[in-house]
Amino acid sequence: MAGPSVQPLLTALRGADLLNNPRLNKGTAFSRSERLELELEGLLPWQVETIEQQVERCWRAFGELERDLDRYAYLQILRERNLTLFHRVLADHIEAVMPIVYTPTVGSAIQHFSQTYRSPSQGLFLAAPQQQRFSEILGRACRAWGDASRGDASRGDGPRGVAPPELLLVTDAQGILGIGDQGIGGIHICQGKLAVYTLCAGLDPSRCLPVMLDVGTDRPELLADPNYPGLREPRLQGEAYDAVLESFVSAVETVCPGALVQWEDFGAANARRVLDRYRQRLPSFNDDIQGTSGVAAAAILAGLQGLGQRLVDQQIVIFGAGSAGCGIAERLRRLLQSQGLSAQQAADRLWLLDRDGLLQEGMEAAGLTPPSAAAAPYAKRSELLAGLARDERGRIELLAVIETVKPSVLIGTSTVAGAFNQQVVEALCRGTARPIVLPLSNPTPLAEITPANLLAWSQGKALVASGSPFAPVTLNGRERQIGQCNNCFVFPGLGFAAVAVGARTVSEAMIDACIEALAAVIPAAHDPEAPLMPPLAQVRQVSAAVAEAVALAAVAEGLASRASTPAEARAQLELCSWRPHYAEIRAAPFNKSCVAASQPAPAPD
Repeated sequence: MAGPSVQPLLTALRGADLLNNPRLNKGTAFSRSERLELELEGLLPWQVETIEQQVERCWRAFGELERDLDRYAYLQILRERNLTLFHRVLADHIEAVMPIVYTPTVGSAIQHFSQTYRSPSQGLFLAAPQQQRFSEILGRACRAWGDASRGDASRGDGPRGVAPPELLLVTDAQGILGIGDQGIGGIHICQGKLAVYTLCAGLDPSRCLPVMLDVGTDRPELLADPNYPGLREPRLQGEAYDAVLESFVSAVETVCPGALVQWEDFGAANARRVLDRYRQRLPSFNDDIQGTSGVAAAAILAGLQGLGQRLVDQQIVIFGAGSAGCGIAERLRRLLQSQGLSAQQAADRLWLLDRDGLLQEGMEAAGLTPPSAAAAPYAKRSELLAGLARDERGRIELLAVIETVKPSVLIGTSTVAGAFNQQVVEALCRGTARPIVLPLSNPTPLAEITPANLLAWSQGKALVASGSPFAPVTLNGRERQIGQCNNCFVFPGLGFAAVAVGARTVSEAMIDACIEALAAVIPAAHDPEAPLMPPLAQVRQVSAAVAEAVALAAVAEGLASRASTPAEARAQLELCSWRPHYAEIRAAPFNKSCVAASQPAPAPD
């Protein structure tokens, strides 16, 4: 699993079976001797090509496609045919392909899943009616997953030396991006994020498994679509839903003990409670809560440092009190407490708004939607509401909060396109000289404001990082690069480090270390006119810094099962780093698994 292999890989696969294995297939890069030994002669064109030549051909074909959705489909087919080449294309063209395999294009691919599904995807579908057999199904999938991979006989885990996956990226697809319940199309978000793990942090794809928990869907068009291949029943809730989650977690504990679970795009009602329920039983984290909050907090800390200001002196407005918004509030409250505030003092500096305006005490009695359990700590007491204008229903809207509270930081996690209008921006600038604005909702059409409008209406005063990618903005003859507040600067390094050192849990201190490492490399920390996020081209260097910080934090807390010193932690990071290079493949007659030849598989007892 470490870098380019210096020893050959042994496989019992031959001919077309080998070419149909995406983890071993090298296509035209098989050497003459490999073609002879592995019975590939006549199945490939004559020329033996390098991976660089293959990448060039793929890149030309990719560039000839006009629609992003077609580019996504092209890369998906490449992934299913030649996994190494797929990751090499991504690595060599990171800025161009990241928006295709990840946000925003992955959202469109998910929406079209029923129309584009062709063959079994690289992932596992666990449907609610199968919950009594989750352990059996997961175990079989892990064996097949390992048998199709390069394996690592030196680890000796499981049958024939095949190790189970060490990272499971799991979704129930209720809260996909900003587009909500998407049924089993959500498997694409898992595949996309695992591609980002490998691209940004170098996590071996054979150590990862995307998992779709199919508990039904409440999207009417999917329920009515005869081509929808998922469970065409209303989404499970309450005890029935919890039973499926419990069956899954029990299966992971049995089949993949110690594996890291990343909970992805769960709905607002479940995301926080699922994380809280299982984070001590399984090493796990929720990227929408902890990853989004981490990247947003790092951007704010860096922006304030560049402006010569302190977090403890700010008033912060968060527009959108779902999983992401509440996660950001929780992270900022923790940081404010670390700077000397009490929990209540920290919460008082955070102003959250949802569909019925500012969260305040007594909303239910007034006929308004009360805050969720996660948002309740930020509901404002009556004594803090003096001077805030209300509408006829008693709601306190965003503009009234901006005009009265005079925040210096405005964050959008609402998926309400255009919510930060000109009135809001101008009011924000009247209250603070250099506001920090993070319109984080994605995909792009759901952003609360475009950077072009924000910079025009703020006369260039605002510091901005967006959730989706935006082109540079020219204002008064000067071009401003727009940093993307992309979770890819957080979760790949965080998860990679947790896997590498065998973290027993993902602690808050590990996430804090991740935030500090990211904030330190944001250009705006040293120049407020510079971008509020690093360029995407630097994501691998950023991920390496994040991974080291997280690994060292795990060691410091005694949470690393594979390292007890900083030196051992760094060695594990290096050992686990994978890069898309072809290894030599040799024929092995003993079975149809693909086992690394570093040492033989352990003999049965």
